[in-house]
Amino acid sequence: MPTTPSRPTRRFPADGPARVRDLRTAELLVVSVLRLWAEPLRLPEEIHPHWQDGLTAAGLSKDAAVAFDTVMRITIAAATRPLDIHRPQCPMLGQDEALLLDMIGLLQGGRHGEAGVLMADWLALAGVRMALAPLCILAGALDKAGFRMPVAMPEEPVKAAPRRSVDFTSVRAVAPVDRGATLVH
Repeated sequence: MPTTPSRPTRRFPADGPARVRDLRTAELLVVSVLRLWAEPLRLPEEIHPHWQDGLTAAGLSKDAAVAFDTVMRITIAAATRPLDIHRPQCPMLGQDEALLLDMIGLLQGGRHGEAGVLMADWLALAGVRMALAPLCILAGALDKAGFRMPVAMPEEPVKAAPRRSVDFTSVRAVAPVDRGATLVH
């Protein structure tokens, strides 16, 4: 079941999720690669297409593939909630697929802080710090290859979520048993 959107995204309208067929080429590339990357987490015993092939066919460098993989591996390690990433053949756009497109669009527009705020919806702050640089590399590589994302968000700035006060003297870190499998549905 998809999660409820916690941040606005123009690709995930209030009247329901967007359809993949309505995406532009740059957006389709990113969503396809994301879905192919996540698929082995769902069905590890099956044979899957190589997610990197789409980036290579689109003319992106190996650096773009490494950056994408790095972002997703950091996401697995630092995610604060399960992500809404759909199966490759699903006709609907997942909330977090749309959020990734918005992050890339913001980075291509030089709005790094706002992209970091959106990323904080996925990741703990340390994860945002680690994942933002490789996501910038990916956004730049996509832009250089002619895959420019549409304007990601309205011109109004993205507002940060209110900070929670935590008493670290009484908080104990507990790692879940299987982080990777909870990231996708």
